[in-house]
Formats: sequence, structure tokens, C-alpha cells
Amino acid sequence: MLIDLELYRLYLLAVLILILIPGPDMLLILSRGLFEGWKSGWVASAGIFFGALVHSVLAALGVSALIAASPHLFDGMRLIGALYLAWIGAKSLKGAWQMWKAQADGGVPQVERLSTRRTFLHGMMTNLLNVKVILFFLAFVPQFINPSLGHVGLQSLILGLTLTLCGTGFLLMISVMASGVGRALMGNVRVRAALDGVAGVIFLGFAVRLFLTERKFV
Repeated sequence: MLIDLELYRLYLLAVLILILIPGPDMLLILSRGLFEGWKSGWVASAGIFFGALVHSVLAALGVSALIAASPHLFDGMRLIGALYLAWIGAKSLKGAWQMWKAQADGGVPQVERLSTRRTFLHGMMTNLLNVKVILFFLAFVPQFINPSLGHVGLQSLILGLTLTLCGTGFLLMISVMASGVGRALMGNVRVRAALDGVAGVIFLGFAVRLFLTERKFV
């Protein structure tokens, strides 16, 4: 048997609870679904899926442990990830300000729409550069691995893929729901600007939290 089924059932239950916790991935999908529709949200979800898939493979191969064990690699990735989230937040705040200003001046607000490629990359990089994902794979997933069955790397990969698939499925649903809300609200420029501004502030908050992340498990 490749995996302990009893542990796997417990893992599934834990995963279904954990994917409900808000984070940068969920915020990105909410913003894409609200502002650009479910298709944009699904593209971003595909990017997040790819990023999580890479994390799963790296954890199974032991590369994630090497990154977490190296202060320079971990801190470098933590800084880049925090700056990336801060950049997304700053762009959201800038967009909100431009919409408010254009409306105040009596003009037509210009709304930037991301290309499919950029939307995918946003999703991928938001997940891939999040060192909290690395720590999660190293601190949480091993609790559900049964070393006596052997194939520890394969067990880790199966658990990682399970998390990736469950998380992506949830994000796809979030995108569709956000798109429905967006169709009702996005016609109002003030509402859109306010939501864009709130998203920007939250992204900045996630950036600060990521920057303050420590290698506690090492």
C-alpha cells in the first residue's frame, strides 16, 4: 500500500478545513473574479495550481527542506515574496485612486485588464513565492506520512497533490461566486474603487505578515 488510508482520511478532513482559511491565493482569486469575471479567476487558479504543484514536487524531493534550512535562501525567498505581494497591493491602491480621481474630475475611469498570461503568472508567483507554503509542506504534511510503509517521498507527493487539487477546486468555486457578485456591483465606480482599495490594503497586510515569517520549525 502506498499510503496509510486512516491517516489519509484524517488528512482530507484537515485539508477541507485549512483551505477555508483566507490567504493571498484566495484574495487574488476574489479580486480577479470580482473585477474581471470567473474566466480570469480560473486562469489565476490555474497559475496557483501550477505553483502548488511545484511546491509538492520540491517537498517530495527534499528541495523545500534545503531551502528552509538555509537562512540565506529562505530569507531571500521571503523578501521577494513579500515585495511581490506589496507590489500587487500598491497597484490595487493606485488603481483605486485613479478611478476615484477620474470620477471626481468628471472623466471616464480607465480600468486595466490583465492579459491571460499575466493573470496566470500572478497566480503562479503569488503561490510559488510564499514561504509559508514551504513551511506548511514541511511542518504539516509529514504528520500524515507513515514511514513504515516506505516510499516517503511518494507519500509526500500524494498528500501534496491532494492539497493542491482540493485547494484549486475551492478557488474555482470562489471565482464563480465572486464573478456573480462582481456583475451586480462593478457597474458602480465608487464600489469598484473601494473594493480595489480594500484588496490593496489586505495584500499589503499579507506582505508584512510574510516578511515577518520565521523558520520556526528548523
